[in-house]
Amino acid sequence: MEEPEPPESEESPRAAFAAALTRLRHRLPDLSDEVLARRASRTALPSGRRVSVNARRLGEWLSGRSVPRDFHAVVALVRAVESLAGPADPRSSIAGWERLWRAAYEDRAPAVPAPRVAADRAGGAADEVVVGRPPSDAASLRERAALSSAIDVALRDDAVREVILTGAGGVGKSQLAAAAFHRSRQPGGVRVWVPASSRQSVLTAYARAWRVVSGGEGGNGWDDETQADLFVAWLRTTTRPWLVVLDDVDEPVDLRGLRPVGEHGKSMVTTRRRDAAVIRSSSRIVQVGTFAPKEAVDYLRSRLAAGEGGDDEGELHALAERLGHFPLALSQAAAFLIDTGMPLTTYRQLLEDQRQTLSDLLPATSPADEHGETVATAWQLALDRAQTLAPAGSAKATLELLSMLAPDGITEAVLHTTAARRWIVQGADDHRDTGRGPAQPGERAVLLSLRALHRLSLVTHDPSRTPASVEVHALVQRAARESVPEPVLPRLAVAAADAVEELWSSTAESAYEPETEAALYRSVEVLRRTTGGDLLWDGRMHPVLRRIGPYLAGLGRDAAARDVCQELLDLARPRLGDEHRDVLYLRCRVALAAGELGDAASTRASLENIRRDAGRILGPRDPDTLTVRLHEARFRMEEGAVAAALNDFTELADQAAEALGTGHPLVLDARSHAALCRGLAGDAVGARDACAALVDMLEQRHGPGHPLTLSALTDLGRWAGEAGDTHAAVDIYLRAVARLESAVGRLHRDTLIARHNLAYWRGLAGQHERAVEEFTAAAEDAERALGADHPTTLTYRVNLSFWRGLAGEPAMALAELAELQPRVDSVLGTDHPRALRTRQQRAELLERSGDRGGAATLLTSLLADMIRVQGSGHPRTREAAEALARCGEREIR
Repeated sequence: MEEPEPPESEESPRAAFAAALTRLRHRLPDLSDEVLARRASRTALPSGRRVSVNARRLGEWLSGRSVPRDFHAVVALVRAVESLAGPADPRSSIAGWERLWRAAYEDRAPAVPAPRVAADRAGGAADEVVVGRPPSDAASLRERAALSSAIDVALRDDAVREVILTGAGGVGKSQLAAAAFHRSRQPGGVRVWVPASSRQSVLTAYARAWRVVSGGEGGNGWDDETQADLFVAWLRTTTRPWLVVLDDVDEPVDLRGLRPVGEHGKSMVTTRRRDAAVIRSSSRIVQVGTFAPKEAVDYLRSRLAAGEGGDDEGELHALAERLGHFPLALSQAAAFLIDTGMPLTTYRQLLEDQRQTLSDLLPATSPADEHGETVATAWQLALDRAQTLAPAGSAKATLELLSMLAPDGITEAVLHTTAARRWIVQGADDHRDTGRGPAQPGERAVLLSLRALHRLSLVTHDPSRTPASVEVHALVQRAARESVPEPVLPRLAVAAADAVEELWSSTAESAYEPETEAALYRSVEVLRRTTGGDLLWDGRMHPVLRRIGPYLAGLGRDAAARDVCQELLDLARPRLGDEHRDVLYLRCRVALAAGELGDAASTRASLENIRRDAGRILGPRDPDTLTVRLHEARFRMEEGAVAAALNDFTELADQAAEALGTGHPLVLDARSHAALCRGLAGDAVGARDACAALVDMLEQRHGPGHPLTLSALTDLGRWAGEAGDTHAAVDIYLRAVARLESAVGRLHRDTLIARHNLAYWRGLAGQHERAVEEFTAAAEDAERALGADHPTTLTYRVNLSFWRGLAGEPAMALAELAELQPRVDSVLGTDHPRALRTRQQRAELLERSGDRGGAATLLTSLLADMIRVQGSGHPRTREAAEALARCGEREIR
């Protein structure tokens, strides 16, 4: 083992250790840190065990930012270098390295400044982290000394884990919480503000917080639920002080599994609720009421100090009295006065004007009515002013439409759809009798109404974002919804759903827009919740509800897709009857989700029954019937009946082209699967040529970045390789991966599949070490994005082990495959093609390692199962038969 050079006297021990490691590292200049770290992790120590070496940590050791805690990591690293470069001195020993390491480890002064971190990684104080946006005018409420003191005392009490601010809507709970949020600054702390009016809002905010505290390592491809779960788990284990504010909790059940818990942090909840579902034994309740008269006047004076009438004490008292000292009403009225420049006296007279019927909007006795009507008082006054800045009626119609969608990140393009413009212009048409003349054209009406709402602080419109977005506070949304007359509400719900469906449909036909789709999905979930499950079922299921299952499945969330589609199916059957096309569609989606989770045989049987029902009810050429046929053929192929599936896909493509047109996505999907079946049946050249023609056609029609083009391109890469040109396969997959990462991100399911396939073809091209690296990265990313037991993750893990064996570590690979086999069988089923393939890969490694007897034993039982499940003509079956013949146990018959 190489002896490190002794340190120079002026060097610190840490610097000397880093310099020695750097000299060692320079012996392999062409090897990346990632490769060296992986090799060191696989290097056996004299005791026989292995230690993990991380490439990032290796960089810190080399730069002197840190020292390994375990000396065995140094030994593994040195042995790994010497295994490739050879020992520099045969007489050297481990002792010199140990002396150098120990001196560096005991030297607590770092050789270079420690890196700044986003979360509590190895030691050192971290910067304070703030995530979320509290109410902008929170500072104006700091004068509520008694309430602020009660909150601070509760937050300092070790027995209190959660502070609950409760009271009627609009009394200033959020503003008090915001002031406490700003006061709670501390070094290394983490403060997170969470809009909590719905479960989806909490998930979205938690996901954003996780991306911040994890330093962005979560990536953009993860769905919100996965990142929210990671953030909740992080709160339990972190040693950093934290404060999480859950603002405007409406339904306690929305927080199931999402309540912040951890020894080093506190949470604060603002809510109208004060029942048992909110309160816990570790909670401290702070009751919030309206302003005292002096507080209300002081608030108005501070907000209107620069405005006309700000020094008129009589008018300030009169206005505060007229507004009932209600904090939210005071805040909105002050913003209205500042933005419009209206004299305070004129505004007070407007409040007193009986034509405004304000007496009908004063607080009711019940908390829910009081919340809605009190907020609506100030909201309606602000909206009246907004109406003067836009075509009459259009601002109200716009806010009504926005009130049905997700409160955060509404894509502005929703408002520019035909359905949305129709609603907004219709709202303007309803006000033509005001004498202001005809409504403006649709696009202009949308823009003017949106900007008017933004100016009156009823919405936040951010055109600088990509895509441009609109945010509406949940309280404003609720007030707007409650102001809609009951007979009009169904039409509003349908208009909002139509707008979302129209935009989603146009998005699906263009290039990837994952952020837009995510925002649309959140709006559909809000629509489902706010309409009570009834307003989108007028003789049919609204088409936008069909988007949910495919969207979740596209993210790899097949279990969630199954559950949502089953819930919709339970709603559809009593409303529509068993023979309605929407019921058939939902039955198909439930079956598909089960199939993607591994139950291919049952799924194929279910789809066969659904297809018969659809053909009888809808007709054999109906698009829904053809879609069921496509999926049925796909799962027939998954079961191994490749020849039958090829006939199905070919016939389906021709019939669908006649019914729907040659460019319809279903036709293209059928032709793509037909090419796949040709390849699986042994005609790789035919499959390659079919895919190449498909790619050329799609690039001309849709462009190189369209989802259909990229899907066909990945298929082309596979069959180019299967036809014998592995280097062409690698080149094609490199193109596909680059385009997919640019379009949807590194962790999107489609990107993960392309990355996996790139690694596979690298291995077949002889680049075994590179293949193992890429398989490892893809498998780790798949586990983070999809979960450890997701079928895609298991496939990646199996192939990683197999190629590790081919790269020179058969013993480790066989052990890993033996450990993975039960998990694969449990998740996918013992007869699933992946389960059979895993057994085949184990047999191949046994044969390559010289254990022909063990390989023959495994192949004998495997071949019988393959013939039973896939048939004797399946390519994999033939491969297994040939391998068994090579082992001398059976001749090919």
